Amino acid sequence: MVELVKLSMAHDIYLLRHGETEWNKEFRFQGQKDSALTLLGQTQAKRQALTLRRLRTSLGHHTLWASPLGRAQETARLAFEGAPFQTDPRLAEIHCGRWEGLTQAERTAQDPDLTARLKTEFEMYTNTPDGERFPELASRLTAFLNTLDAPAIIVSHKISLVVVRALLTGEDDALQVCFAPTQGSVLQVLNGAAIAHI
Repeated sequence: MVELVKLSMAHDIYLLRHGETEWNKEFRFQGQKDSALTLLGQTQAKRQALTLRRLRTSLGHHTLWASPLGRAQETARLAFEGAPFQTDPRLAEIHCGRWEGLTQAERTAQDPDLTARLKTEFEMYTNTPDGERFPELASRLTAFLNTLDAPAIIVSHKISLVVVRALLTGEDDALQVCFAPTQGSVLQVLNGAAIAHI
């Protein structure tokens, strides 16, 4: 079991996962490679925009952030409705090594013993051949989160957001892909504890 140290955050964080992409439809590992948003992905980002439009009017001073990867940038432009936002490389998705761009069948064919040993989707992402490991991902995300000094709205990726959520809540059992924000939703972390989809 991975041990997490809960970060102390004095303000709320809002997490957005990028919209559906072409590779999502094909069940390919994207990692730090990219594919374009589908029409559904664009619609999901516009749905986030409607939620954020209501939220941001009552939020007061806050910052807008996005991963530098194209799918997150496109989602941010739509979800933030053209408002300027900052980009930070530490918000990028986990690097999936030589599995980037591969389907499950292709990963299994390439590395049958390794794929047989990995039991969960989170384990698959954090144990890719030549890829980034959980401690490295958690370290860069922690470094980013520690720079925040106001409420923040962040557009990032499935595995990165699972780890952000776990760091903010301190819950070791939160390291499961099912806890990632769904595409098109906004996940609110209140005072580092209560979680709400809005």
